[in-house]
Amino acid sequence: MSRAANGIAGLIAIVATSWPGLAWAQMTPTPRYAQAGAAPTAPPTGPEVRLTLPEAVYLGLRRAPAIRSAYLQRVLEKYNLSVSESAFSPKGGIVASVNADRTGASLNGFGQLAPSVQVLTPLGTAINFGWDLRQSSRRQRDNGLLTGDSALTLSVIQPLLKGAGYEVNMAPVREARLQERYNQLRLKATVADTITGIARAYHQFIQARQQVILAKGALQRARELDGANRALIAAGRMAEIELVQAQSTVAAQELATLQAENAFDATRLALLTLLAIDPETRILPADTLTASPVRVDLKTVTALAFDNRPDYLSQLIAIESARIGLVIATNQQEWDLSLGIGVSTPGGGRTGWRATEGLPNTKTDLRAGLQLTIPINNPAVRQREVQATVGLRQGEVLLEQIRAQVDQQVRDGVRTVDIAWRQYTLSRQVRELSAQTLANEMVKLRAGRSGNFQVVSYQEQLRGAENGELTALVAYLDALITLDQLLGTTLDTWSVHLNDAAP
Repeated sequence: MSRAANGIAGLIAIVATSWPGLAWAQMTPTPRYAQAGAAPTAPPTGPEVRLTLPEAVYLGLRRAPAIRSAYLQRVLEKYNLSVSESAFSPKGGIVASVNADRTGASLNGFGQLAPSVQVLTPLGTAINFGWDLRQSSRRQRDNGLLTGDSALTLSVIQPLLKGAGYEVNMAPVREARLQERYNQLRLKATVADTITGIARAYHQFIQARQQVILAKGALQRARELDGANRALIAAGRMAEIELVQAQSTVAAQELATLQAENAFDATRLALLTLLAIDPETRILPADTLTASPVRVDLKTVTALAFDNRPDYLSQLIAIESARIGLVIATNQQEWDLSLGIGVSTPGGGRTGWRATEGLPNTKTDLRAGLQLTIPINNPAVRQREVQATVGLRQGEVLLEQIRAQVDQQVRDGVRTVDIAWRQYTLSRQVRELSAQTLANEMVKLRAGRSGNFQVVSYQEQLRGAENGELTALVAYLDALITLDQLLGTTLDTWSVHLNDAAP
């Protein structure tokens, strides 16, 4: 042993004896969750369900947590819209109070009832109506006194400059409606993303299942080669040493089959998670992967994207909202000039518990006036308009960027679909030719005109060609799904209608 090795061993011994509680039991640690003699992980024991892609999509739309959360959010959003829509509906309140006290031999009581109604019109007119009814009583040993009065009031305030006009007062309602349109687009995007995710997961699921079948097919071919070699060895036409290569191929294909089965189980769990289904459920794909060429016209699909893309439509809504904000900011710079009109009508009175009713007081008060407020040296008023103007211009610039981005993405999506189809057709030809080549080589092997090396090489080529064809097919189907998402037509393709009626 070298000095360096002796030094390291001595250092380990010093550390192990110097630190209390530190011991070196073994160099290979055993995980805490490992159990001696534990059986391998058992396969799922739940019911077996054969699932098609449309069934997976519709099941996911009913059970996916993202969809359920989005619809719960829509409940709040619809209520917020109804609150904004009620801005010009009459609102009122009632204030009622009753008080009593005793002072010496006198018992006093006081009651008040004051209902009121407020109305705001789209022109900015504020109308307030109120009725104040009061009743008081004083009772002593020998007599009692009951008095009361009431008053009706009506006031009307009309802004003439700041806060006046239909456009200004309807702005909050219009912004609420724009927000509702944005919320609907967001729900549409959430549903489309969920459908896209489920479709891709299903493609991976069925691809993994097909890879298991291909791996078993390759294993069967390897075993057939092993059997052919044994027959040739028994006939004295091949040396026994040639059998090693065939046996090695069988072992390699068994390993590949095990790996494919593991990948299939992983994709199964991923799909079950998206669908919010019990992971013990044994699902199997009921569909087979097939593809047909799709003709895509670039101008047509580009127009579809601008009509359906949620991000592009959301930016249009943002610009419209910015224009409304600019109108409000411009109006806020006006002088605050308001016209006020008021009417007050007192009611009748009553004195004495046994006294006769007095004549009512019918005097009506009328009031009218103008109020003007002029801001002086307040740059914050101008600041709002500048912010609104800059925000509008920035929104328009962003719209141009999104428009260019949508155009680029659609072009890329169309090109990807075309290239993916061509790759799939070529990979299918490669697989067919590889299968024919392997079949010819097996004939040569049985005739003694070929060897294991050539056959194993062609088997590997066929295995790679089969995987290449399967990968190209899934890539083409995924490209179609991606193009649907880029165009914003995912819901139309799957005939999904959102249950999002107005409240």
